Amino acid sequence: MTTIKKDEKNNLYWFKISLGTDPTTGKRRQTTRRGFKKKADAEKAYNDLKNQYYNGVLVYNKSTKLKEFIAEYLKWYKTQVRSTTYENRVSSINKNIIAIWGEYKIEQITPIAIQKWQHELLSNKLNQNYVRSLHISLSQILERAITLDIIKTNPAKKAGNVKRKKVEVEFWTEAELRLILETMDKTNLIQYFGYIIIKFLFYTGLRFSEMQALQWTDFYEINKSISISKDLDYKNQNNWVFDDLKNKSSYRSIILDDDTFYMLLEWKNFQKTLFNVKEDSFIFSYDNGIPTNKYFPMNTIIRHAKKANIKRIKTHALRHSHASFLISLDINIIAIAKRLGHTDVQEVLKTYGHLYPQHQFDVVENINNHIKNSKKIKRGQLKVKTFQ
Repeated sequence: MTTIKKDEKNNLYWFKISLGTDPTTGKRRQTTRRGFKKKADAEKAYNDLKNQYYNGVLVYNKSTKLKEFIAEYLKWYKTQVRSTTYENRVSSINKNIIAIWGEYKIEQITPIAIQKWQHELLSNKLNQNYVRSLHISLSQILERAITLDIIKTNPAKKAGNVKRKKVEVEFWTEAELRLILETMDKTNLIQYFGYIIIKFLFYTGLRFSEMQALQWTDFYEINKSISISKDLDYKNQNNWVFDDLKNKSSYRSIILDDDTFYMLLEWKNFQKTLFNVKEDSFIFSYDNGIPTNKYFPMNTIIRHAKKANIKRIKTHALRHSHASFLISLDINIIAIAKRLGHTDVQEVLKTYGHLYPQHQFDVVENINNHIKNSKKIKRGQLKVKTFQ
C-alpha cells in the first residue's frame, strides 16, 4: 500500500519506496523522494518509479558494477542515435571503458580515478582527441546514471576532459586531383568507376555514406541537382540498410557543376550496359545494382596516389578537399556550410579556419583603414571647433 507522508514543518509531501533486491549485493533497495507540494504529485512520482522498476529501468544502484549498468544504458542509447553511430560507439566503449572500468562499482568511479585513466590511455599512445571522445562517452553514461537517480553527481565532469589537440585536415588541391585522374584508364570498368567516385566526392563534398545512398531518384536533370535525404549503413553487399542523416542540416539539395552533371549523365548511360537500371537503382553501382563497397574509394586512392606520386589521403579527406577548393574560390562561408550540411559556419571555421590566412589580413587591413579614417574625421571636427 502506498504511504505518502506529510512533513508538517515545511508542509511538503514525501514517500519511501522499495524497489526490490539489488542484483549485485542481494540487499533490499529503497529510495526516498521529498519536496512535493501536492499529495497527488507525490503519488504520481511514486507510481512512475514503480512502473519504471517493473520495466527493468531501476534495478541498479551505485554499488552495481559499471558493466552491468552499461548493458542497460546501451539499450537506451541505441534508441537515441543512428545505427552507425551506435555501432562505432559500442566498439570504443567495449575496448576502452568496459575492459577497464567494467568490474568497478559505480561508486568507485571517482574524479581522481578518471584522471588516472586518462593518463594511462595517453601513455599507451592513444590519440589525444580519441581519449577526449572516450571521456565524453563515459561522462554520458554517468550522466544517464544521474537521470535514473543512481548517483547524484558526475565524476567525469568533475575530473574534466583532456585538451583538444588541433589537427590540420588533409586534402588534395584541384591540381593534385587532376594528377590522380590522369592515372586512371576509363576503358577499364574498375578504374572508370573509381574515376567517377573520386571526382564526384571532390566536387560535391558529400560524406561517403551519403554518396553510397544516392539513387537515380535523387538526381534531378532539370536543375542539375542532387537531393541528400538518407545515409547508407553498409556492412557488406548482402547486409545494408538506409539510415537517417547525421543532423537536420545534412538534409539538403546541392547544385552540380556542369562537368560533374554531364559526367553523371554519361555514367548513367554506361551503367545501362551493365545491368537493368531502374529509377531507384543506386547511382554509384556497377555490380548489378549492389551499393558501392565502402573500401573501394580508399583502395583506389592508395593505388593511384602512388602512380601519380602525390600524398595519400583518406576517403573523408575528399570532403575536406572540396571545402578547401571552395575557400580558394572565395565562396561565401555560409554557402560552404550549407553545401557541406554543417549546422552553422562555426563548424566550417573550426575545421577549415587555418585555410583563411588572407582573409585574416583583409580583416586587419579594413580595421586599420577604419581607425585611420575615424581619426582624420575627429581631427577635422576639432579644427572646426577651434576656429569657432
